[in-house]
Amino acid sequence: MNLCSAIGPDLQTSHRELLEDLFEGAPGPTIIKDAESRFLFLNSKACEMFSVNLDDALGHTDHDFLPADEADRIQKVDAGVLATGEERRFEEEVTGPDGSTRTLFTHKRRSFLPVPGGKKPVVVVVISDITKLRHAEQVLRASEEHYRSLVELHPQTPWLADAQGNVIEVGPGWQNASGREVGEALGRGWEKTLHPADLPEVIAKWESSVKTGASFDMIYRIGSAKGRYRWYRNRAAARLDGNGGVVRWYGLLEDVHDRQLALKALQSSERRLRQHRDELEKIVLARTAEVQEKNVELDRLLQHERGINALQRRFVGMISHEFRTPLAVIDGAAQRLTRTKAAATPQFLEGKALQIKGAVARMVELMESILAAGRLETGTIAINKEASSLSAVLRQCIANRAEISKSHTISHDLEALPALQMIDEAAIERVFSNLLSNAVKYSPAGSKIRVSGWKDGRRVLVSVSDSGIGMDADDLPKLFEPYFRARSATGIAGTGIGLNIVKEIVELHGGSISVQSLLGKGTTFTVELPFDEIKQQHSA
Repeated sequence: MNLCSAIGPDLQTSHRELLEDLFEGAPGPTIIKDAESRFLFLNSKACEMFSVNLDDALGHTDHDFLPADEADRIQKVDAGVLATGEERRFEEEVTGPDGSTRTLFTHKRRSFLPVPGGKKPVVVVVISDITKLRHAEQVLRASEEHYRSLVELHPQTPWLADAQGNVIEVGPGWQNASGREVGEALGRGWEKTLHPADLPEVIAKWESSVKTGASFDMIYRIGSAKGRYRWYRNRAAARLDGNGGVVRWYGLLEDVHDRQLALKALQSSERRLRQHRDELEKIVLARTAEVQEKNVELDRLLQHERGINALQRRFVGMISHEFRTPLAVIDGAAQRLTRTKAAATPQFLEGKALQIKGAVARMVELMESILAAGRLETGTIAINKEASSLSAVLRQCIANRAEISKSHTISHDLEALPALQMIDEAAIERVFSNLLSNAVKYSPAGSKIRVSGWKDGRRVLVSVSDSGIGMDADDLPKLFEPYFRARSATGIAGTGIGLNIVKEIVELHGGSISVQSLLGKGTTFTVELPFDEIKQQHSA
């Protein structure tokens, strides 16, 4: 017989209303039980927590909803509270309706409910679900242990400094570097370990970084307690707040002693190599003569091959011209090096090296184009797509071209590109290396080239624009045909196969390429690649 039956049917409704008035508005889940641990009332928060209906719970006990061992434990606490009147506050693990375990903070106290002829004791249970709190504490502890392990096991020595540049934490590797206790490095204590010759410059640069928030990167010597110095590289970057102010500095101390010694040995070796410069110039001259002789023979063979058919004659003629140009650049640079009797300046050597490097790059680019054209004709080219950064590929292409073509300015806007794109990196690099090469080739020195990338729905687009010689409208429909060259390109080196390769690679990616051009105004190529495949790959 439950309590409601004990007080009579006529009073059940009034007591339920009383309990509802008292506890429905309680700030947390609240449960009322009788002396036999039967549920007399649950407020809406408790019903929601345990996913039960009030009418289904009334008159039942914990045994009807929980595993037997949990129900026995709960009823034992209920009995103790009723017997002694002592309030209990404690944490307990309770199995939820979905089978998961919850951590609850429970407050139990004894109260009395008026009934005819007296009053009956009841247990008032107030519950707080602290499952998420306890889980967060566990995650935090694990994170702290993980961080500590990283610091202790890192091959370099990590360190932290506050916004004013004072070291507040340093890894145990500091002891190996300095022979001193970790605590001696805190604040500005690390300054005592620096080589006296390095100390002023290090302090000046560190204070400048602290003041401006700029990254810190220096190589200097740190001495052990025994007075032995080793070379270390120290790098640090600032973490900023929402207003751009420095919150903390994160740094890494790396032992580069062996590397520095190797660098000094290399510098010594370079001095010895300079002594052999005259001999090397003679060797270069001899090799250049050999290349010229071979070039004459190659030209004779190419002339013979032109008689096979019209297309082949045209192709071989362009190859001969393209090879001769970079070889002439190399020959000219080598002769200038040979004729230089006085000590050559670094700027002079760098200029000649860049000429030779550019000519070699052109020859490599030409050969790669020929091989790619052959693979396209035989159908052996393969596209292997992987999740890659299209913007990283574009930046590399721009950097490579900027290194070779210093007379042009290449700007880019790639922030709107997606982080990952399903592409064949090597093939896409060939596409944009070719487009950038053409933009430089057909633009006057000092002009600007613009690379832009963006995402439009399920398409990713990249445009390469120049302000060069442009093309006639009549030439545009034939532009991507093999060996075709626009009339405006007359007198400029080229094979006419690059854009055909570009078009094939883009189409093998499922994309397309378009061109807009005005004679004398410039040209814009736009490459469009699909984005659907990327979503499917990542959702799989």
